[in-house]
Amino acid sequence: MFNIFQDNFKEDPYWWDDAPPLKLTVDEIPKKVDVVIIGSGYSGLSCAIELARAGTEVLVIDKVEIGSGASSRAGGLTSGRAGVSKLINLEATVGDRRANEILEEADQAYTHLQDFIKFENIACDFHHCGRFMGAHSRRAYDKIAFKMIEYNKGKHQDFEMVTQAEQSKIVNSDYYKGGMFNHNAGTIHPAKYHGELVRLSIEAGVKLISNTLVKKITSTKSGKEVFTSNGSIKAESVMIGTGGYTDKLSPYHRKRIIPMSSTLIATEKIGRDRVNEILPLGCPVIDTKRIISYARRSPDGERILFGGRARFTPIGARKSTMILHETMVKIFPSLTDTQITHSWTGLMAFTFDFLPKLGVQDGNHYALACNGGSGIVMMSWLGRRAAQNILGKTNSLSAFQNLKYKTHPLYTGLPWFVPMVGTWYRFRDWTEEKIDKGR
Repeated sequence: MFNIFQDNFKEDPYWWDDAPPLKLTVDEIPKKVDVVIIGSGYSGLSCAIELARAGTEVLVIDKVEIGSGASSRAGGLTSGRAGVSKLINLEATVGDRRANEILEEADQAYTHLQDFIKFENIACDFHHCGRFMGAHSRRAYDKIAFKMIEYNKGKHQDFEMVTQAEQSKIVNSDYYKGGMFNHNAGTIHPAKYHGELVRLSIEAGVKLISNTLVKKITSTKSGKEVFTSNGSIKAESVMIGTGGYTDKLSPYHRKRIIPMSSTLIATEKIGRDRVNEILPLGCPVIDTKRIISYARRSPDGERILFGGRARFTPIGARKSTMILHETMVKIFPSLTDTQITHSWTGLMAFTFDFLPKLGVQDGNHYALACNGGSGIVMMSWLGRRAAQNILGKTNSLSAFQNLKYKTHPLYTGLPWFVPMVGTWYRFRDWTEEKIDKGR
């Protein structure tokens, strides 16, 4: 029987081989700063850089090592408007005007990421290569063709439909029934990008404290007091950027965030020729299933990185690897005898309406909820916008500010319903594929 696990198999992100989490010695907690930021992911660090460069004294606190959370575990896909509304009818959710504002700002966020990387000379293997959304059924193809109309409204014509007969120029797989190509998208090395945000933060004078749990935030006459496992800090403002790792520190946000695990695997080195044969255009491929899966090249072009939701209940790394490997081979049969070198999982933050959130609650600023596939772009952007709110330098409100932040009366922050919903989604995906085969 073929062993899919290579001898040096690691249960750590492939990204960490080049950019491991930053090991910091916990210094003495300062008694007072201007702003305390909780969470050292993309939103927290982007907020910190913007604040520090404006002359603000900033402290970033994380309960684990800096760079060991979701930001360095992501798949490394980047895009603009395609990343914020792919799971919903945006116009029906927020209205035509707000929908257009959200899409425009999402594009602005993607452009800003590209400009930021270039201006700051950030080494993060960023490639503006587009993205293909492959339809898993003919019905799914029709649905994304309708979605393309929304995406291409106004001056934007970045999306085009690709038939099944034409898709071989993008992806070498008979699994997809055609799909939609997004020109305004790309890939990035998420851990290298995060590491560069850490570097820029330190250069700007930001103080980073790891392995420190924030237990409580209280309001005072002069601002806030933040109580941690290593002491308390007085601050004028607090920003929360904890994403899928949001805990009981903020019950309001915990009741409105659904933490969802996502798993990725890295194949052994199979060579550039084989990788190019599978993904000829070099862009990532994501499918339309409710239980999504996606594939991309590794930055060196030698491997395939494949991600998805292996299970909705806790299982071991080897079991989830076997599930993802099986899914990968279903889409790319040529990888049947390919071994896996890395497998890792991170928590994404979903909301009940699948939209990122920016705002102020109980006097605390927040930028939360990437909703899968949009975290690198949107959390970097919304962290910056949170900083501008704190500084009082916003000329106009973000389209993501003060969106309704829905919850459910029976939800307390523990996603008990996710396995049931996941099972139902898998059944619907399977049914649509079977209907296609029966035609």
